Amino acid sequence: MKILVFFSPLFFTLAALFLSAIEASLFPHLGLPAYLNPDLNLVLIVFLTSCYPGLRSLLAALGIALAASLFSSSPGFPVAFGHVAIFLIGSRLNQTVFMNHILPQALFAGVSRFLLHGIAALLITAPDHFFFRAGGGALTTAVFALPLLALLNSLRERYLPQATNLISA
Repeated sequence: MKILVFFSPLFFTLAALFLSAIEASLFPHLGLPAYLNPDLNLVLIVFLTSCYPGLRSLLAALGIALAASLFSSSPGFPVAFGHVAIFLIGSRLNQTVFMNHILPQALFAGVSRFLLHGIAALLITAPDHFFFRAGGGALTTAVFALPLLALLNSLRERYLPQATNLISA
């Protein structure tokens, strides 16, 4: 089990590639506009901010950010930089706000999607129906974040070793 700890950034990067493939292949065929597609890799970033402090989580966030920029409509460093910035903000926010529950995590994922879409819309294109487009993407990200975060939290509780009780030891 100890050797698997060192591969956790690789596992998160592979999960990000899998979620990016789902985003690129499934959601366009549902008939929804492209701005309503959820950002599932952002949900992985939010999960990392609330669970795993340290260098491994930063490496995993970098892997997720690079995997997200591969399948994005605007590939390159702005998408990766935005995801890493959300990771750093979320890590700092997790030290002050209790974000270990699904609802605050999903809310943070939705707000992060709104901010990322808003910054991209202001920098790249003219903001046509800005609040409708950014709000729609944020809402779908928050809705799809709920079951994905529930799954990730249940996996974490199942496979994370139990903490020892320091009072009785």
